[in-house]
Amino acid sequence: MPSNSKKQREPVTFILGAGASRAVSYARRRDVLSPLDRDFFDLLQRLEPKEKDEAAVDWVLGKMSTLPFEYRRSLERTFYTLHLRSYLRRKLSGADRTEEEAVVSHFARAVVSLLRKAHGTHTCENHKYLLEGLDKNDAVVSFNYDLVVERALRNHAEVSKVPFSPAMYLLQPDDQSIPHFPKILKLHGSVNWDLHEEQFHVRTSAWDDFDDAPGYRGYSGEGTRFPIFLPFWDKQVTRRPWLTLWQKAHEQLQRTKYIVVWGFSLPTTDVKARELFMISIPDGGANKRLCVIDPSQATRDRWRELLPNAQYWEYESIKAFRSATPAWWWIN
Repeated sequence: MPSNSKKQREPVTFILGAGASRAVSYARRRDVLSPLDRDFFDLLQRLEPKEKDEAAVDWVLGKMSTLPFEYRRSLERTFYTLHLRSYLRRKLSGADRTEEEAVVSHFARAVVSLLRKAHGTHTCENHKYLLEGLDKNDAVVSFNYDLVVERALRNHAEVSKVPFSPAMYLLQPDDQSIPHFPKILKLHGSVNWDLHEEQFHVRTSAWDDFDDAPGYRGYSGEGTRFPIFLPFWDKQVTRRPWLTLWQKAHEQLQRTKYIVVWGFSLPTTDVKARELFMISIPDGGANKRLCVIDPSQATRDRWRELLPNAQYWEYESIKAFRSATPAWWWIN
């Protein structure tokens, strides 16, 4: 938002999905795009992975090829089918966790390998435009694992003299908002986190860390527990440490007035995300102002149906939004 948004009277919350990371300003300069559900496997086939990722990529592509053709058009469907199959085999026949752990670990490494290639150490000017000037009452609720938001907010942090801190993610129940800086609520985890003993730990220690390397390490995990939330058939968001993130998002959505959705398709299969919005934004969005940026008319219609009482703006692209922002964007 414009720099004068620091004086806004009401909180702003951004909801970001895979479409936002696909639409980064540097996308045309990358050989591999940030993946969407429908083209994940096509991109993975084009990837020339690092040696340490090659075995996982080959394993994922091999497993995908054993399923009916329509599965290659959905990362979510393929993953939860393979995971559920291994999970049930363990429960019904007493098999060990080896196969189940292989599904999770290989997919985690394949996903991170693609994201690393898609984003590298670049900074997205579109995200910078949207997020500049946000304050502690504002938030970014992201369903993406990548570090696009962090890199986009770095300049704002340095201008505001805000050092990098794990507290900006509100990973602990008693974490408080950082002055002059928005909350970053990553409901599906992040590639710069670790997960040990029911606790998230942030690997990044300073803004300068983003200069050295992409920082994509979300494949680091144990068993079936990783710091990125793959599309399991039953997402255990009510278990810690994930519960804290979802509670913080619920609290933020309750008190926000302005909601900007960019690239989150509100899939019908993600029942828990949909219920989060239903519970947190009651009365069909009455007294809220909702802006949806997405090339899909079906996606925009789903958000409109979910929040029929909100004042509503829709845009097909971030370019269209930047050329004709709502009036409240400038005055709040």
